[in-house]
Order: sequence, then structure tokens, then C-alpha cells
Amino acid sequence: MPKSSVATVTTTAAIVVPALIGDQSVYLHSGSGTLYLGGADLTAANGYRMDNGDKLSIMVGDHEPLYAITSAGTATLYVLSQIN
Repeated sequence: MPKSSVATVTTTAAIVVPALIGDQSVYLHSGSGTLYLGGADLTAANGYRMDNGDKLSIMVGDHEPLYAITSAGTATLYVLSQIN
């Protein structure tokens, strides 16, 4: 069953897609601001950049969380995930 959520992303890296058993199909939409995606070592300097309005479809591996962070202020990230 798909799971949807809205994350308020800040300057502290936080999990936006939790680690689960099984690979996940994840659909992301940056609703406001610029944010960066990555693993546990995420910073604004090494993350995958998403600007306001960007959409992204990715696979998140088994037992792997996805983190998000901003370089300043806050951003809104809409998340839809499904275990495959």
C-alpha cells in the first residue's frame, strides 16, 4: 500500500523515507524552497539538489533511509512511497 507524507526540511539532515524491509519506489515533489537528498552523510554540499517545483522518482534500497536537508531556512517535500 502506498504511503504519503509531507516533510518540513530544515538545516539539520532528517529522514524523509524510513528504512524498511524491501526496496521502495519513491516519488518526491519539492513544494517550496531548495533542498538536498542523500544518505546518512548528507550535507547541502554533497546532496542531490531539488529546486522548488522539481519532481523525482527514485528507488530506495532495502534497509536504507533517505535523508533531506536545506542550506538555509526550510523547504516542503511531498513524499509518496511504495514497497516493491
